[in-house]
Amino acid sequence: KHHPSRTLDVHHKEQNTTYLRPSCLVKKKEGSIQLAIALPGVPRDNLTVSLEKSILTVTGKRAPAGLHPPEDPLTIGTPEGYQLKTQLNHDLDSEAMSAHLENGVLTLVLPEKESVKRRKIPIH
Repeated sequence: KHHPSRTLDVHHKEQNTTYLRPSCLVKKKEGSIQLAIALPGVPRDNLTVSLEKSILTVTGKRAPAGLHPPEDPLTIGTPEGYQLKTQLNHDLDSEAMSAHLENGVLTLVLPEKESVKRRKIPIH
């Protein structure tokens, strides 16, 4: 089922490049948050992950398909890549963040800061 309002929301233009907001799955695990971001067709060399003032930005440009020239009507309006921007909680340790790309899925692991992890307080 096609929802035009949803399609309008997910396109983002930046520097003459059309980006689509990728699908993202968030999992809370003991002591960390994991983001699984679907980036089909994006090679590692065309992928950037940055963090500035607790804003996480993931940008990936798809590899050229080579099947149709850019002016072909089949490719007009087709997103050239993906971009996700999200505000991170200050309780996450950005210095310990890790990223792994496999089979078109980028997995980011964002550990909690030691100071916010649940701990048992001994009673004397």
